Amino acid sequence: MSWLSQQYKNNLNGIIFTLVFHIVVFAALNIAQFRIKKEYHEPEILIEFPLDMIEPPVKPVDEELQQEAPSTAAFRTNIASNRSAPRMNEVFNESYRDELERAQQLANDVSQQLSKEIPTVNDLQMPVETSEGIDIDSLKMKLYSGDSNVEYSLADRYHVRLPIPVYLAENGGKVKVMIDVDRRGEVIKADPVVEPYLTDQILSYAKTAALRTRFNSSEEAPAVQKGYIQYTFVAQ
Repeated sequence: MSWLSQQYKNNLNGIIFTLVFHIVVFAALNIAQFRIKKEYHEPEILIEFPLDMIEPPVKPVDEELQQEAPSTAAFRTNIASNRSAPRMNEVFNESYRDELERAQQLANDVSQQLSKEIPTVNDLQMPVETSEGIDIDSLKMKLYSGDSNVEYSLADRYHVRLPIPVYLAENGGKVKVMIDVDRRGEVIKADPVVEPYLTDQILSYAKTAALRTRFNSSEEAPAVQKGYIQYTFVAQ
């Protein structure tokens, strides 16, 4: 018994070291096992969707530019692009067509007005201003050049016979009649300028009066001298 006691005392340090070592190892194993349990994750749950419900991923802008066809990229420009331009052009073209149709219709109406034959009124009675038998020099002194209901323009000529129809029509209006006058002073052609507001009666009266007008004869005048007579009709 004393021998065992002696051996125990001699190996006390080794026994203590062995016990401490086993305690450390046991503690390390427990800690490791605790960490393994802590890091345990639940298994993932996978849900499958139909392929037609899956949207393709949106590519970044840079990736789209990199994958763009070389032929398209080569024609890119720094000029700003207005994507609404095609629609704007459609609106503009439609508006332009409407305006063009209205302009063509107006031109057709004017053409019809200008091309229509304006008749004269053979039995129309009207007052006449005449200068027959008056001395030419005194006549030139009396010629009036101000505003009047009957005005004319014919270079170096004066009227000898001037019918005045301005109080005969029911409606009022101003009519300019383009005239051709020969050397004898006869009006050989009269074309009223047609305006939308002028009635057929006024146009006929103006043409009739212009054809009945006579100017002085002149050998120095052109064979056909052009001018106009303007009538301002007063509504009755």
